[in-house]
Amino acid sequence: MGAVITVMNMKGGVGKTTVAAHLAGISARYLLGSKPRKVLVIDYDPQFNLSQAFLQPKTYFALERDRKTILSVLLDDDVNLNPYQLQVPGNHIPPKAADLVTRIYSFQGAHLDLLPSTLDLMYVALGQATGNTAPMEERFSKFIEECRTLYDLVYIDCHPAGSLFTKTSLRNSDHVIIPVAPQRYALRGIGLMMNFINSKKVGHTSPAPHILFNATPRVGISSEELQIRATPEFTAHCMKNTLKKFKAFSEPEAGMGFTWASRKPYSGEALSNLLNVANELMMRTGA
Repeated sequence: MGAVITVMNMKGGVGKTTVAAHLAGISARYLLGSKPRKVLVIDYDPQFNLSQAFLQPKTYFALERDRKTILSVLLDDDVNLNPYQLQVPGNHIPPKAADLVTRIYSFQGAHLDLLPSTLDLMYVALGQATGNTAPMEERFSKFIEECRTLYDLVYIDCHPAGSLFTKTSLRNSDHVIIPVAPQRYALRGIGLMMNFINSKKVGHTSPAPHILFNATPRVGISSEELQIRATPEFTAHCMKNTLKKFKAFSEPEAGMGFTWASRKPYSGEALSNLLNVANELMMRTGA
């Protein structure tokens, strides 16, 4: 069964989508630990930045028009609703993954698939306060269950706000990567995130947190990072490797600009840095 990893932080501006896109891509493109992996990355953010990172605009809008987005996992298309299927608790069935995902690339026996997001997801978020979300939660859970049988790794790029999306993502994940940038109030943001993870646990279990410092100085360690690493309740969750501040990690777009294809200064060092982080993540998660 594949591992499910949510990438999330309640604080914005920490490079969450860039981290998700690069980790998902390198997990499929490189034989981390000499192991090829089938990887799915789910864009679960109404801003759909991750979708834009991997897809050409023409391709993206065609997929959105055909409802091949995460929205179809949560909601039925009223036009194509099956009248012979009773919509009762326990019988809410999402589409098959194969009918929704888009193949980004195949590489040495591995591959990366993407399930895009859409701005229409925002209307779901706005309406959930007065609506019944149980059917959507059930559909999402069943979809992830199927994906576990098809992929070695499932990454979920989740938006930075408490909602149906964060709730369903965390409750169906084994691990949470918390990107942290060396900024003011970073320590407070991690505390809020840890409390949020615990509040969404199912039974006595919650996804294992992994704090990943992002955009760190290439030389030296910031005071914010030192403070967080020295905080007893966070120490064990901090990843040893950090993602350094390289221009090669700049926001990719339309499938271009990823570190492994970058020609920006120090791109080789950036790729080596990313590989170190990805290898550590595989070891920490057992993926």
